[in-house]
Amino acid sequence: MRAWLSACMGRGVNSTNADSSRAKVPRATPLILAAGLAGGMAMVARSIGIDGPFAVDHAVRGQVHRCVPQRTRAVLAPLFIVGLPGGYITIAYGAAWWLRRRGRAGGPAIVTSAWLGWLVHRGVKLVYRRERPRIPRVRRRMDSYPSGHTTGATALAVTTALVLRRNGLVSPASAAAIAVGAPLVMGAYRVIDDEHWATDVLGGWLLGSSIALVSDAVLGSARGPAIRRGRRTAAGRAARA
Repeated sequence: MRAWLSACMGRGVNSTNADSSRAKVPRATPLILAAGLAGGMAMVARSIGIDGPFAVDHAVRGQVHRCVPQRTRAVLAPLFIVGLPGGYITIAYGAAWWLRRRGRAGGPAIVTSAWLGWLVHRGVKLVYRRERPRIPRVRRRMDSYPSGHTTGATALAVTTALVLRRNGLVSPASAAAIAVGAPLVMGAYRVIDDEHWATDVLGGWLLGSSIALVSDAVLGSARGPAIRRGRRTAAGRAARA
């Protein structure tokens, strides 16, 4: 995972050499990876039948029902709010504000990844129709693939990890923990809560990672208007002095 992060963001570890280090890594590399991940998501989708899930989906669901205690759902329940667009998009804006306050690049990439995580997955669900796991006394839903909570969390977490590591704000191990840990927990929650099949979560991981790589490749060096205005003001003061 550390090698994957390094390949996507270069070797820069602070704000002064982030842009120059980023230039050493061809922008095509993360875009090619993103295309491969999106292709994998589409391949899984094409293999999914509307009338029934994979055998592995049934196996994972059965194992969860047998082994995961009911109280685990209660512990993970707050993730439902976090995984809604209003949750992770708000977090993205908070992270971007935090980076701007410190004069670091990457805030626009984080915000864009969160918005795309919501918009793109909704678009995919218009094309691929799949029934969610049947739950007694709950109406039938045909918007199972991919998991929206997982897609949004993955897009935000991976982009944030890339940006923070490039700016030297976290260690490689911490960046890997953010990029892997948050999507893993969110995906597990959606299966444990019986809202999605395991392959829905897989699709969310693939799509969210693809969105993150594109967002970071295009906007990872952007700082946002607040920082640019601050820099111009500082330059003006220096000139007048």
